[in-house]
Amino acid sequence: MLAVNSADGRAITADPDAPQVWDVEVKGNKTFSDVLIKDQIATDAFSFWEKLRFWKRSGHKLDKTEIKKDVIRIRNYYQRRGFADVQVRYRIGEGNKAWKKKVEFIIDEGVPIRIKEIAFDFNGSENKYAVLRDSKTLQKIKQKSEYQEGERYETIKKAEVIGQYVQEFKNMGFPYTEVDISAQVDTAQRAARLSINCSLGPKSYFDQITVSGDSTISDDYIIRESGIKKGSVYSLKAMEEAQREIFNHHLFRFITINIPEQPRDSTLDLEMKVREHNLRTVKTSVGFGTEEYLRGQVSWTHRNVLGKGHKFSTTAKASFIEQSLNLDYLFPYVFNTKSSFVVSPFAQHLLEENYELSRYGLTNSLIYNYSRHLTGSASYQFTRNTELSQGSDVSLPDTTRSYHLSSVQLSGYYNQGFGRRGERGWVLQPYAEMSGVMGSATFQFQKLSLDVRRYTPLTKTTTLATRIQGGKIFATKEDSLPNNVRYYLGGTNSVRGWGRYELGPKRVVTDTLEDANGDMVADSTSFDRFIPTGGRTFFAFNVELRQDIGALIKNFGLAVFVDGGQVWRKNPDLEARPLQFSLGGGIRYTSPIGPVRLDVGYKMNPTTRDLNRYRGRDFGNAWDRIGIHVSIGQAF
Repeated sequence: MLAVNSADGRAITADPDAPQVWDVEVKGNKTFSDVLIKDQIATDAFSFWEKLRFWKRSGHKLDKTEIKKDVIRIRNYYQRRGFADVQVRYRIGEGNKAWKKKVEFIIDEGVPIRIKEIAFDFNGSENKYAVLRDSKTLQKIKQKSEYQEGERYETIKKAEVIGQYVQEFKNMGFPYTEVDISAQVDTAQRAARLSINCSLGPKSYFDQITVSGDSTISDDYIIRESGIKKGSVYSLKAMEEAQREIFNHHLFRFITINIPEQPRDSTLDLEMKVREHNLRTVKTSVGFGTEEYLRGQVSWTHRNVLGKGHKFSTTAKASFIEQSLNLDYLFPYVFNTKSSFVVSPFAQHLLEENYELSRYGLTNSLIYNYSRHLTGSASYQFTRNTELSQGSDVSLPDTTRSYHLSSVQLSGYYNQGFGRRGERGWVLQPYAEMSGVMGSATFQFQKLSLDVRRYTPLTKTTTLATRIQGGKIFATKEDSLPNNVRYYLGGTNSVRGWGRYELGPKRVVTDTLEDANGDMVADSTSFDRFIPTGGRTFFAFNVELRQDIGALIKNFGLAVFVDGGQVWRKNPDLEARPLQFSLGGGIRYTSPIGPVRLDVGYKMNPTTRDLNRYRGRDFGNAWDRIGIHVSIGQAF
């Protein structure tokens, strides 16, 4: 017997051989999946992870009263979805041990009730109906409705359908719309005739807008930022968009837009209430990883420069790879609320394996937020650069060159949406850069790339994440492009069997031997290392299966992945340089600052240079096949 404590502190005992629900099965269900039906019931079986804990025999007590209630729950679920004559029964079986019970729910769905006819009744609004009857808008509303002739009559969707029609009519200019649905059900014929009763009220236009709340900026500015104009036709969508636009503005932390009590006529007054962020803030952050080791950032922001809603911020970043200082001045309104302009002078120092770069310059960017899912930008960047890199011949010392770049950059970002447990759907990120416009740069080239991602939830705890990347640089002259312009692969967020930038073309670095007098010994060099050289073309992919194991270990998850790709000096050549692959897995811990990630990747088909072999000699070790990465955030 096992001693436990009750809620009130009294000592009680639990019988380890007490009947437990080991499995739950659903049979006879043709319309709805097992997962959907199991979500409706209270009887719960041991999960896969719980079954691994073979020593635990509690937590899923067999309760016949609850099972009988589950029968009613399943029956109600079906009846609200059009199955008036559904029959449900249960059966309890025994597993390979007496305490392991198997609960089966057997369903006879019967014949569903289907919608035979849908009629519209515009109560007291026949004059408006005459206008709406043949409109394309009303036809679209009908097509989007959950109620369609020939489909099942699901009473549970009644409120949703009413909401759809109310919303669409409000978007057509009728703020006082009321909709109701009545049904005549013929159980013998399994048919339903629906009447959608609409009371539209007057068509209205926006009139006076009042603003309240503590604000350091004018009411006219806030009204302009909302995008609502006096005299325009009322639209619920316009009000929602106005609230979203103001909320997304850097100055405001809270916004509500209400329709106050007023006569129901052709004019509509609005009331806005806003609350601002602190005008000046300082933020600091610290992170870590196997590439940058320790990194830190500090920023200072002023959100209402000159009282015009402009934002100024300065940000300093530092790590073992990059140190930078950025100044950003944001004009939040260019020609409408969705457009903004940013002026960004900056200075940066990069210390990579194959080069050291110091640069400073200016970026001017026009940003357009078309919607919550789609953003585009057009930028012009001018930089002056000083690069220190290893000479092209192994016997040459480091070389320094100075150059300037002048480029136009176009980029886009599309995100299909977010689920309750993170990202889902498609993410697309195209990019184009044209340097040397009108001959105003040391190097002339065109750069194109595309990043496509897909997040597919397989179960409540499992997600398949995939990514494909590709890019090409078109140089107008056969010159040597700067190192920071080229493409590289490998690293924490790339092909994880390799370290940072290590996948692709490499160049050998040797040390020259000297005699006792300091003179170079003829024909004597010693191997030092290989360094990446990058290329003009690349292709990469990632496939990662992410599994939440919070039911077994709280806040933890596992991942397995296959990564692959290649960098080519000029054009793709799979014979000379085929794709290379890595296989691996990792652990995720969900922390307040994001998922802390440990990934280990194994090179499936490394080259001799990947393994540090030079002129027939092996200068490497077993660890050269493995990439270990620690970071914060998902790989992609």
